Amino acid sequence: MKRKHIILAVLFVLSAGVLAFAGKDPADPLVEASPRAGTGTGTSAERPGAGSVVSIAALRRRAELVGPAGGEHHALFGSMSIVPPLPSAAPADARIPPLPPAPPVPNMPFTYLGKEEAEGQWEVYLARGDDTLIVHEHMVIDGAYRVDAITPPTMKLVYPFAIAMH
Repeated sequence: MKRKHIILAVLFVLSAGVLAFAGKDPADPLVEASPRAGTGTGTSAERPGAGSVVSIAALRRRAELVGPAGGEHHALFGSMSIVPPLPSAAPADARIPPLPPAPPVPNMPFTYLGKEEAEGQWEVYLARGDDTLIVHEHMVIDGAYRVDAITPPTMKLVYPFAIAMH
C-alpha cells in the first residue's frame, strides 16, 4: 500500500471512533418549534410547552391574492427587438422561376459481394456483370463513381464524379 492509502485508512478509523464513542450526551436539549412573532397575544397559554394549539391561517384562492388570471396580460420582462421587420410579401405578379428538375439517378450497376479488412484498410468486393472489382476508399471506378468512405456496414459512392470535380 502507498503512504497515502495508509494515512487515509488511519483517518477513517479515527473518524469512525469519534462517531461511535463521542457526542452521545442525553442531556442535549430538544428544540421545539415556536409560533410566529405577532400572531398571538403574548399570553403564557400560547407559549410553546404550555399545551397550546397553534392555528393555521385559512387557505385562500389565488385570484383573491393576486387578481383574476384571465384579466390583463403583463409580461414579466419587457422585450424590445432590434431586428428590422421582415419585408412584406412579394407581389403576386412577380413569379419565381421553378427549379430545374433533378437529374435522374441511374440504377446501381454494381452488386455487393462482400468486404474485408486488409492491412488496416477496408476493401469492398463488387460485381458488375462477369467482372469482380475490389474497391478502396477514395478510389474512382470507371471515371464516374468515386468511393468517398467505407465505414462498415455502409459505403458511400458519389455519382457523377466528373461533375462533382468542377
